[in-house]
Amino acid sequence: MQLVTFCISNYEDAFRKALGAKRDAEARKELSDKRRTLQKSENRIAELDRLFKRIYEDMVAGRLSEARFQMLSDDYEKEQTELRERIAVLTKEISEQEDQADNADHFIRTVKKCLCLTELTPAILNDLVKAVYVHAPDKSSGHRVQDVAISYNYIGILPASLLNDLINRTAV
Repeated sequence: MQLVTFCISNYEDAFRKALGAKRDAEARKELSDKRRTLQKSENRIAELDRLFKRIYEDMVAGRLSEARFQMLSDDYEKEQTELRERIAVLTKEISEQEDQADNADHFIRTVKKCLCLTELTPAILNDLVKAVYVHAPDKSSGHRVQDVAISYNYIGILPASLLNDLINRTAV
């Protein structure tokens, strides 16, 4: 936590860029894939509507039996229901990903409030930290080593290597 507050207080622009690079590299491709899938799903729903009208007209004209019409219409309705559920999930995920840039700004503002503190209180901890993951101890090297990962509110887990690189790069 001290490393994060140090980086934000001394290297805010570089921290913002490093965080953005971490998010952008992963998220840009994922976001475009989700948008593409969303568009395909919406197009398929429109196509299913056209197909449903066509099979209805075929049944009325006598070119399609009523049993076959019922089977096809049930399949089309089931697929449309699944697609609508998928569209709702994708829309929510896309919205959440677009809000991540705002989340980084919000995290930085929250950390700036805590820069001059000498004690870590539960209120500050709740404002900054989402979860702490304590991994199983490793004794394979002869020494007991136990990794701890901190998931911060709004931005998730920040690897220590990212912060160390940030300090080393800007200090040179």
